Amino acid sequence: MNHELSTMNCMRLLIIICLTWLTTNVMTAQETKQNNNTCKSSSSIAGDEKSNSEYIYRMMQQNRTRGLATMSSKPLIVFPLRIGFIQHTGDKGDTRQFAISRTVDILNEAFSAANIEFYIAQIDVIYSDLKIGDLSLGAYELYDQFSKEHDLDDMITLYLFDYDGQLCEESGGGVSCGRTGGFSYILSNRTSNIVLSKFDLEDYKVVVHEFGHFFGLYHTFERDQFGKELISGANCAKSGDMICDTPADPGPVYEVYVNYSKCQMVGYKDLDEQVNYAPLINNYMSYYKPCFMKSYSFTPQQLEVIRTAAESDLRTRFHE
Repeated sequence: MNHELSTMNCMRLLIIICLTWLTTNVMTAQETKQNNNTCKSSSSIAGDEKSNSEYIYRMMQQNRTRGLATMSSKPLIVFPLRIGFIQHTGDKGDTRQFAISRTVDILNEAFSAANIEFYIAQIDVIYSDLKIGDLSLGAYELYDQFSKEHDLDDMITLYLFDYDGQLCEESGGGVSCGRTGGFSYILSNRTSNIVLSKFDLEDYKVVVHEFGHFFGLYHTFERDQFGKELISGANCAKSGDMICDTPADPGPVYEVYVNYSKCQMVGYKDLDEQVNYAPLINNYMSYYKPCFMKSYSFTPQQLEVIRTAAESDLRTRFHE
């Protein structure tokens, strides 16, 4: 009898522990808000993105007509890089040269298929109390001012900023988390730089993603500049990211539908077309997390955009 009571008490205790764990996790899920959008690039903030993109796409059409679109026959284009290491006034921190070198290696690996290569030409320490989160304030006014003061006309600069010390904030009983990984104006002549958080040095996606913007690529879920891309792809050349081998992407707000083991979006249907979305989850220009055992990649047409931009007069002034 005592043994049975002891067993029943243990079971009650186990049930109470399980219910407590479940309740705690449900409360945590309700109270926590995450913002994983690490890229702050906007498709229209600089003002010349649309006209420059349309210019590049006309170049691509001309190259295809003349039979000049084959990537393997194109010569290597080399871009010297200037690293602008942002340091707070009075600090004497390490410039993390090994991590910077590794980041450029990651960049070269991704851009090698476009016959493009980067190397570190110089590293400058720039004293400023700005953090990466400050730059997008006031319609990027601080960023524009900083770029005007520190950019070089004939060399691409990769600025490395500290991130905000607190990535999570508690308010009203909840927690909100987010950080900026980097950004760049899209194929703009307004600046000659890419911004990256020191947090994301050696990250396999962020630096490549931002350089993708610099060389003309939009997010795969872009719809503000050229309108919404249909899942059917019927308007792919003139809408979305204007690239036809990147399927329509509803954007990271629908990440809940992504199965990362399969590396695919499952079961999210567009209400107008009544067709399921099938975006490229492991694409450099998407906002999704890494897939299981699959590396990030550019599509052939994305590489064509990058290469055409690199050959254009929008970017030739940065050539070696």
